[in-house]
Amino acid sequence: MSIAIAIRKVQRNLNDYGIGETLRKVVASLAGKVYLERTYRIYRRDLRTEQPAGEAPPGIELRVIAADDEQAVRDIETMEEWLQGAVKDRLSKGLCVAAFDGERVAGFNVIAFEEITIPLLNMTRRLRPGQAWSEQITVAKEYRKSGLATALRHRIFTELKQRGYRSLYGGTLLTNIASLKSANKVGFRFLADVRYRKVLHQEYRTYRRVSHVAP
Repeated sequence: MSIAIAIRKVQRNLNDYGIGETLRKVVASLAGKVYLERTYRIYRRDLRTEQPAGEAPPGIELRVIAADDEQAVRDIETMEEWLQGAVKDRLSKGLCVAAFDGERVAGFNVIAFEEITIPLLNMTRRLRPGQAWSEQITVAKEYRKSGLATALRHRIFTELKQRGYRSLYGGTLLTNIASLKSANKVGFRFLADVRYRKVLHQEYRTYRRVSHVAP
């Protein structure tokens, strides 16, 4: 990660979580150079099931964006540092629905087809035909708890179903309760926990199936 991206990440954490949580994240990141452990929960949504569409908040427009939507791409890369310089490539291999408040991107959901990358587990995987993966869903701080994340999810479900996809997978850290609740709300079913450990340069992953229990 470049210094500029690292600075933007710190600034975003300060804005979202405050100085205490930001310092905790910085310390954890430094400690992670020696030892790192996290648990990542994977979930799936059956796109063949029917579910009422969620409406976007007033004044918000949802639409699929393309690689030539330059301002939207810049907004997305500003919102999520790990996507810096990578959005156009992902759009060429996947799909993104963005929520616009005027010209500004208020939130987005990036979807991958065929091959997925899970940075938190430092791994890539191939998908089967008919499967898609939610790489990143983000809502700007001032639009959270407005129903925007739900609206983005439902729009993605519709787009994928129209394109012939049957299942949408995704995941988040087990500690991210808000994200797990959001996924549960729109019909994702929990499948497995992946425990990732890194000791210096050695990596270990263990898998455990889970029953669907709401967070």
